[in-house]
Amino acid sequence: MDDYSRILWRKFKEFSRGEKRCCSVSYPAGYPVVDYSQLEKAVMGCKVAFVMFFGRNCPYCSAFDPIFRQVGERYGDLANFVKADVEIFFQIAASLDVMGTPTTVAFIEGQPIDAMYGFRPMPQFIKFVESTLSKAGCRAE
Repeated sequence: MDDYSRILWRKFKEFSRGEKRCCSVSYPAGYPVVDYSQLEKAVMGCKVAFVMFFGRNCPYCSAFDPIFRQVGERYGDLANFVKADVEIFFQIAASLDVMGTPTTVAFIEGQPIDAMYGFRPMPQFIKFVESTLSKAGCRAE
């Protein structure tokens, strides 16, 4: 590698900080999907997606929502963070063993790989998100 190529490579690494852009279709953090096609686009449009299954009358869902949105805004260039109402997506929720709300399911390349059940404080949710992103290779180690 010549000097010019080395300089370009170093600058590229500085700008990218080793992180890959992992989304081709992005939704705003906390976007409530309303049908199966939106859910599919959210999950398949990024290498990593987090889907929070919620109930409209669930107080823990309401309490967790701001945490989900804030973390989603922080990592929105690396993953999709969308919400799915369990009454609309009951079949999918059942197939993913969602037994209560809120439940956040992590997907990598469209496959469910992990789930976080119930309300969690922000540091625990960030740890869950960063662990999933690392598994997917969308975050610098």
